[in-house]
Amino acid sequence: MLAFLNSSEWTAVALSLKVSVCAIAIILVPSMLLATWLARSTSRFKTCVDTLIVVPLVLPPVIVGIGLLVLLGNVGQSLAFTWWAAVIASAIVSMPLLVRALRAGIETIDPRLGQVATTLGASPFRVWMTITLPQCWPALVGGITLAWARAIGEFGATLIVAGNIEGKTQTIPLAMYTHWQVEGRNVWPLALTSVLIALAAVFVSEILIRKGRNHKTNAVR
Repeated sequence: MLAFLNSSEWTAVALSLKVSVCAIAIILVPSMLLATWLARSTSRFKTCVDTLIVVPLVLPPVIVGIGLLVLLGNVGQSLAFTWWAAVIASAIVSMPLLVRALRAGIETIDPRLGQVATTLGASPFRVWMTITLPQCWPALVGGITLAWARAIGEFGATLIVAGNIEGKTQTIPLAMYTHWQVEGRNVWPLALTSVLIALAAVFVSEILIRKGRNHKTNAVR
């Protein structure tokens, strides 16, 4: 089925993969820090921060795109209507999924484990790497998969802030929109390609989750 993709469609597929991977790379560390803080903090500002993180998830993507376009027009005009604008849009709308999934995983971990490790001299980074990460590995992998799927399927915000420029900012959803609404072309090759990419991502994530659980079980033994 991939053989039926033309050069412009291949470009859209490659750009979607590049944009989504870059978006996840940008939000990964901040999401870990935010999820850990939200899961462990007792600050009175936690509810406000949690609300702000979730807002891009519940707002119409077009509103997010307009806000980004205004922001980039003021402080980063050179980024607007480039593939980096698509990265920023994808990162913002997908970050809530990663933060919430990872936070849920961290909240299932007994906080006393980290407290004991801290009293024994472990740094916060070492506690996170040796205790938190192995325990919340399934949540982290699941969150990354969800966020990546949201990033690769992003349409509304990307259309506003990055445009629909073939070969430059046109991702898979934008190419399908152009084929269907403007050119009246067949969208099934791109649609099936998207399905194959999604299935591959889920398959790999399941393997990683299973390996993480096996490692955790062996460590307990």
